[in-house]
Amino acid sequence: MRMKNGVRNIIVVVLFFLTFWFGIRPIITGDEFENRIKKMKGAAGRDEYALVVFGTEPEGIAAALAGARMGLKTLLVTEDIDPGSYIKSGLITYTTPDYATINGEKIKLNTGIYTELFGDTGGNFSVEDYIHTVIQKLERESNLDIFYNAGILSAQTDGNTVESASVYYNGGKRQIKASFFIDATEDGKFLEVCNVPYYTGSGDIGVPNAYMPVHYNFIISNVKWEDIESIRKQIQNVNDFRQVLEQYERVSKKTKIPNLSFVRQPDDNMLISGIKMRQVNVDDPSAMEADLKDALAEAKTLTAFLQYTFVPFENSSFVAGASSFYIPEYRHFSGRYRLTVEDVLENRNFRTKIVLASAPIDGEKFVSPEFSEEYSYIIGSPKVYSIPLECFIAQNYDNLMMVGKKASFSSLASTSAGRMPVSITSGNALGITAAYCYLNSLTPVELAGSSDEILQEYQKLLKRAGITLVDFDEPNPNKDHWAWPSVKVLVEYGLIAGGIENDYLFDFEASQENLAILVINMIVKVLPDMYSLDLDARVRAYAVDEKLTGEKACEIILKTLDIPYEQGNAFAKVEKEGIISKDILERITPDKAVTLDCVYALTVDLINRLK
Repeated sequence: MRMKNGVRNIIVVVLFFLTFWFGIRPIITGDEFENRIKKMKGAAGRDEYALVVFGTEPEGIAAALAGARMGLKTLLVTEDIDPGSYIKSGLITYTTPDYATINGEKIKLNTGIYTELFGDTGGNFSVEDYIHTVIQKLERESNLDIFYNAGILSAQTDGNTVESASVYYNGGKRQIKASFFIDATEDGKFLEVCNVPYYTGSGDIGVPNAYMPVHYNFIISNVKWEDIESIRKQIQNVNDFRQVLEQYERVSKKTKIPNLSFVRQPDDNMLISGIKMRQVNVDDPSAMEADLKDALAEAKTLTAFLQYTFVPFENSSFVAGASSFYIPEYRHFSGRYRLTVEDVLENRNFRTKIVLASAPIDGEKFVSPEFSEEYSYIIGSPKVYSIPLECFIAQNYDNLMMVGKKASFSSLASTSAGRMPVSITSGNALGITAAYCYLNSLTPVELAGSSDEILQEYQKLLKRAGITLVDFDEPNPNKDHWAWPSVKVLVEYGLIAGGIENDYLFDFEASQENLAILVINMIVKVLPDMYSLDLDARVRAYAVDEKLTGEKACEIILKTLDIPYEQGNAFAKVEKEGIISKDILERITPDKAVTLDCVYALTVDLINRLK
């Protein structure tokens, strides 16, 4: 009897183990999901795929690898002859991931395929090594086909669905059908043929020709690298180098060289980055070509200056310049949701988040060339924020996604959310998104609108793929200040900056110039049809560096509205007629200094009245 019970117990244990290992365990770990994906045959036809990714930009590489690894029959299409993209054409050889401190712990936000391509900490790399690494990874994927040297011709759509894409490849036209499409091209070529709306530059805030400065890199040879390292290690040497660099005379007035970075390359070459060109119209090919020639001349002249000035460069020679600029900003396409500056600075934790980010918002494109090259214009800096799936789903389409700096972010928010590390992690997430949707017969739009339970299952899959996703509650340090609602409006237009510390100098005593110029700039960006030379003259008369009192503030408001008043009676008139909100008026007095928090509130209150 005991023997029978013992045998029975052994059988029960074995059955439990088998059930756990092959049944319960896969459900717990998610292996069941991947097993089912890998068993899917997917589309069977020659030109039928589950996922098509356009563009071999790093974010496109991440999307294609992620989709193929999840078992999707994937096609990667590029107009280039190799997967170098802007890394190769722009000689990009340095990247750093985003980090954030969440619940007291410092966390790296860009992992997964980003780490595969650039290591744990990013840092320096060579273009050749990058291309070699990418080619190796692509060739390992049996589910992945690649069309090099291919061109996008058109898209075939039915309502909210993209059914196929026509591409030119290998001497002929191919019509590619797919369940999902991802545009990872730098300028949104496939989105454009699908007629997805977009604006250029800062068109969302009334300045379509305002772009972030472009970057130009170049390579020199025969540099004494050991001496370069010694300069880096000693602060005094670094300061001396910067002081001498300030003496360099620029070839082009558009050029900005706040600092130079040196990256060691194969064959004793060195890549130099740090040349920026402002006011380059990236939407005008002929003008940009002229600027590119100026940048090349700048690089050669700078090389000669370094040869003459610094011992480590005395035997150096110019080797080559980048074949194109690295362009941080061009087109901004519309998605199902547009990420805003407010989202970033308020550290939003979206329900449908697929990637986290933490870089500051950069307003450098609004800095006048007259300012010092070291001058920075950081709109504000988040602790950590999330980007929702809806930002990557193209407007009017259910199965078309996009990734990169062109995704659905406001022009200023894109300076943080569109950084290369964030884009690569986003591409990684979108490849997995396509697989999850394929398996569950969902569109990305339907997934974004799913229940919390489904979204949590989906986000667990993203985490298992190495994507950092955590919940957080990191309120903006200024959120309880009475003027914060006004600040949120002004930063959305890039009109004020709080820097890395998010210090908007609320208690700083303002000048008349502060209010006058802010009012003019706000009208230009928000209500351009109301701007006139007459209005400008009326308000600009107060653009002087003199104390702003409550009386003078009310004069500026009345001058803007073109409302007559008796001299010395502006405050009384505004108070009597209720021209300024009571909450603001209670914080100022006619003869005392007005602080910047009141200036912010006065400006927004005025614009709301003008609207």
